[in-house]
Amino acid sequence: MAKKLESMYKTYFQKSQILLFPALEIKRGGSVTPIQTFVAWKGNYEIGEAKLCTLYHLRDDQEFRVFEQQWLMGNKIYHDFKQVDTNKGVYVFDFSTQQEDWNNFVDGKYSLMSESHKKKVLAWLGYNNANYAHVESFLYPEKYFKIYAELANVDEYDLRKVGQLCNKPDFDKETLEMSIVNLDMIKNLT
Repeated sequence: MAKKLESMYKTYFQKSQILLFPALEIKRGGSVTPIQTFVAWKGNYEIGEAKLCTLYHLRDDQEFRVFEQQWLMGNKIYHDFKQVDTNKGVYVFDFSTQQEDWNNFVDGKYSLMSESHKKKVLAWLGYNNANYAHVESFLYPEKYFKIYAELANVDEYDLRKVGQLCNKPDFDKETLEMSIVNLDMIKNLT
């Protein structure tokens, strides 16, 4: 049954970007958006440390500097920044104050995330977004069990026993594998 549901989604989507990033309360649609988000950073943060790592292109313009100060470094759960390339940086956010939501994300139990977190996710996504119904089904599966059962040609009762309509995060894809850059070495080379 799980294989039938997984086959409905041909490619992996970065679950941390859709289901955790909205907790930062950064609006969608601006010119400053993360390249990608991760729940671990090899050699720096393990999954259990509850740190969301967001990879950004670094820009040297006023709009980016204001955004960085207000929404990244000024974020109430901002934890750290590390430069990983001459033009890329990782902003790290501490989700330990939202540990239950983090744990439910890690366990793939999206429907058990807090109501306030679910509302942030759906508000961030926007009702007119083409993926809104999919994400809503992950957060509120009871509204969608019948539809998914029909689509996957499985028994609704069996689907309800599984309890979730989206698989767990792929931690290989949710782990950043970049080294922190040695800026002094780069300056000496140029």
